[in-house]
Amino acid sequence: MNSDRLRLYIIEFSLILVLLLALIFNEYITRTIIMTVLLVFMVIAIKFIKGQKTETIYKKQMILLVSTIAIIYVAILYMLGIKLGFYSSVVKFSKWSIINYIIPYVVIIISSEIIRKQILIKQQKKANLIILIAMILLEIIISTNISSIKTLKDYFTLVSYTIFTAIANNVLYNYIVTKYGNYKAVICYRIITLMYMYIIPITPDIDILFRAIIGIVVPYVTYVLLENLYSKRVQIVAVSEKRKEMIICIILCILVSLLIMVVSCRFRYGTLVIGTGSMTGTINKGDIIIYERYEKEELEIGEIIVFKTENVFVIHRIIDKKSVGEEIRYYTKGDANQQEDKGFRTQKNIVGIVKGKIPYIGKITLLLNDIINK
Repeated sequence: MNSDRLRLYIIEFSLILVLLLALIFNEYITRTIIMTVLLVFMVIAIKFIKGQKTETIYKKQMILLVSTIAIIYVAILYMLGIKLGFYSSVVKFSKWSIINYIIPYVVIIISSEIIRKQILIKQQKKANLIILIAMILLEIIISTNISSIKTLKDYFTLVSYTIFTAIANNVLYNYIVTKYGNYKAVICYRIITLMYMYIIPITPDIDILFRAIIGIVVPYVTYVLLENLYSKRVQIVAVSEKRKEMIICIILCILVSLLIMVVSCRFRYGTLVIGTGSMTGTINKGDIIIYERYEKEELEIGEIIVFKTENVFVIHRIIDKKSVGEEIRYYTKGDANQQEDKGFRTQKNIVGIVKGKIPYIGKITLLLNDIINK
């Protein structure tokens, strides 16, 4: 192993070691400390990692395109917020937030991308993989408070959202820097997609699964756009193949959008896993029901509805209804139960009307839930 490669690996593994320590002692590591550490590693990388200067391809066009994608991404989140709602941002824009959040994060982004660029210009496959792992660790550190994770459910959330999103993002960043040498485009993209939450006073109230899927799809769509617009392999890749790739991307986005709409339970249709046997015979434990959002229309006896009682969703059948003044009271019962449910349901309790079921699929969710709650 020559001295250049040895220096490269020492710097990378030292960075990973420091980031692992920061991950473990996340409760005590501040943004300023991370910023300082990365600045030190940036200086070391610039001084000791020498490589052939890479030509930046489509520099201005790519910065503009990637920045536009980032702005559209943020705009989509806020458009969804109009439907799903907003909550007040935890960190308000002020001099304090500029000093304690915005400046440290901007420096972290810039220094980490310079480190990435210095590593990738060496064009060593193993080194590229190591820096990818390091940058994924960094993104997890700056976007997650590991010390607050106490349960297995919290770890599932970390895996489903932070880690997968960090992997998707950093694979894209490595691709842009390796193929086009344009680390500045990555810096612009990262600043836009992170800084908005510290500048805009409201944040879209979007389900974490929703964010995870968007966070994985957007980097892929960005990659496809870059490949189709700027790839030098125009003569190698047939036009028909590029069209197929674009069609697959569009279909994937449509399917993911439909999945989000159903699973998030925030749109017209939603899904729920059946966790009890009160409707056995009609709907069994472990089935997934598909319900349509209730729009306050009058319901009929025999319909199966989803209603909420004591913060628990219940799926039972209407067995009777009575009009009391302007209020309609619905009486329900599980098909497998001997007695009807206590009390009655009104419009404010009803969530949706069951339209169908998918047998057995929910058993996996129930199994995971049992493991988490042990």
